[in-house]
Amino acid sequence: MKLSGVIKCLSLTGSIMFCSGSLLASDQWAMHQANSAHTGYIPATINVSDIAFRWKKKLSSAALSPLTAANGLIFVADPGNFGIQHLYAMRKNGTLAWGKAYANIFSVNPPSYADGIVYVQTGNNSPGTFLRAFSAANGNVVFQSPHAAQWERYLSPTIYNGTVYINGGSYGGMYSFAGITGHQNWFYSGLPQVDGWTPAVDDKWAYSSIEGILYVVDRLTGKPVFKIDSGTGANPVPMLGGTNDVFVLDGGMITKFNTITRKIAWQKIYNFGEDFTGQPALANGVIYAGTNLGRLVAISQTTGNILWSWKNVANDSVQNNIVITKSHAFLGTANKVFCIDLKTHQSVWSYTASGYLALAESGLYVGSQDGTLTAFKLGVADLFAPSHSNFGPIVALTTKSIAVGVKNVGDKSLSVNDIVSDSSVFSVGTTPTSFILAPGEAKLISVSFTPSATGLFKGNLKIHSDDQNEPELIVKLQGRGI
Repeated sequence: MKLSGVIKCLSLTGSIMFCSGSLLASDQWAMHQANSAHTGYIPATINVSDIAFRWKKKLSSAALSPLTAANGLIFVADPGNFGIQHLYAMRKNGTLAWGKAYANIFSVNPPSYADGIVYVQTGNNSPGTFLRAFSAANGNVVFQSPHAAQWERYLSPTIYNGTVYINGGSYGGMYSFAGITGHQNWFYSGLPQVDGWTPAVDDKWAYSSIEGILYVVDRLTGKPVFKIDSGTGANPVPMLGGTNDVFVLDGGMITKFNTITRKIAWQKIYNFGEDFTGQPALANGVIYAGTNLGRLVAISQTTGNILWSWKNVANDSVQNNIVITKSHAFLGTANKVFCIDLKTHQSVWSYTASGYLALAESGLYVGSQDGTLTAFKLGVADLFAPSHSNFGPIVALTTKSIAVGVKNVGDKSLSVNDIVSDSSVFSVGTTPTSFILAPGEAKLISVSFTPSATGLFKGNLKIHSDDQNEPELIVKLQGRGI
């Protein structure tokens, strides 16, 4: 698990502190459909024989929100309607890490996670609606930023490069807030007054799909760029393809928008009497969408052609969201969760449960309509390391050492085979550089910096292991000689 972004320090064991960046790692379910593009993709390879029931907890009598899972915690809300509503932070072992309770407000909405912070919107007209931020470690308040609203319900905030993007406004709109301070960067009011959505965000733009129109705004300024009418009328969450394309599932049909031509590239229905439904996923050039008759359909991202499909024998409609890994798809109906092999196109595992799905750090989680959270372990080894370590300024030709932490956050023992530096000014002091980490075990690696002259020096610490999904982790090293 490689981390990137703003420097943070967090404790992964009782005694070891890991200084790292944003926890928007590739194998964390940090927001709606895992990431700011909302693709629902986690780059893990699943061994089905390792999937095992872990625990089940009844959290509420109300339906649970979509889930977020990151840094060994699962975050979920139980939205109500002016009753007592909660935000929960659950540990991977099923115990409560911390929680928040809100009485007599209209909505507590699905959470998101980034940079050691949990974000959630609470809605209660204006004034009274907030973007709230809490420390993921202990639930302490980081900030609470008010924003305009009426009686609204939202999906989880979308985070990109330390900035939080949300639906808001008394008469519709989109906000941008600084993720650390809660400072409002901008508000764009040129959207219809519709709630229940969250934007997709990439390096240039923020996207929303409202009443059949794709709206695109500059993510840095909030100024409108363009819009495209799909001819439909609902409010789906956009999914970004990464190749100047945006996808929405709306009214039983999938639409692909080309952001260069600013036109519709193609639109696809499945069949007469069988419509696409739920929140699709996308990985490696393939869109995965469910249908109301219980089918999982694989569709070419480029052409819209159907590649293959699988159907559950009960014909139960696919509900909520789809999760895609390197090897398998996970999807749910009103009665079961299924795991589909992407090579054989067959169901290889199922379990009687239903609800929103999240897959992160060797865990599969299901948040149900009856308030039950169910957890499964996936038996995957997963190495955690910071994205970068900064030695700061030191006198040339002297040496400074720091400790870089690694941890196995998965469910299977993991072998670290070698640790090397690619720069002569950075050296590894820990011996041996090969060792085994049991699930949950952490180790500190001593790294030294000896600048040969004045100036800025950069290098890479390369950690090789049998983590099948990321066999080489790179920690960027930096220091300055003075």
